[in-house]
Amino acid sequence: MSSQKKCPDCGSLEIVEDSHYAQNQLVCADCGFILTEGLLTTTYAYEEHLQEVTYSRSTGQNEQTSLKRVWDLCKVLRLPSLFEDTAVSYYQQAIKRPCFSLVSLEKKEMLVGCCVFGTCRQHNWPLTMGTVCLLLYGDKELFAKTYLRFLKELALDVPTLSLMDMVKTHLNRYVEVLMPFP
Repeated sequence: MSSQKKCPDCGSLEIVEDSHYAQNQLVCADCGFILTEGLLTTTYAYEEHLQEVTYSRSTGQNEQTSLKRVWDLCKVLRLPSLFEDTAVSYYQQAIKRPCFSLVSLEKKEMLVGCCVFGTCRQHNWPLTMGTVCLLLYGDKELFAKTYLRFLKELALDVPTLSLMDMVKTHLNRYVEVLMPFP
């Protein structure tokens, strides 16, 4: 790595790139400090300065970039490939509508999250709006408005997920991990 990067924790210049899940991260080889932690919203140019940049301020303006964002978000959330395909399909359908194609990059970014969130809800996958907004560095109010419009435009019937369902799903996943045999 470049000798310009310095660990803010121990001062070491031994910074290495490490792949974690679907995202790369920069890690201090001496103390283990994570300089960039799988930033979904980082571009390489900004990694040189170790700064985060949201997608809405980045240069990715074409639809292929937005489709990649759908896949990236699915990978970060470790969703099954069926979910990825559904979310991409929803994005392709939604972006053809003027209410989503002629909008700011920030709203398109929220649309990416809405496609993934709606897919998860349809499959009873425990994902909250808060989690999506956190990963996208998005405004919760804008996300909620965009999500309601997304559901209306695509005429999707998405079940709500109760808190009890979410807790039950999380607990079942832990039980499967801890007790893999019946």
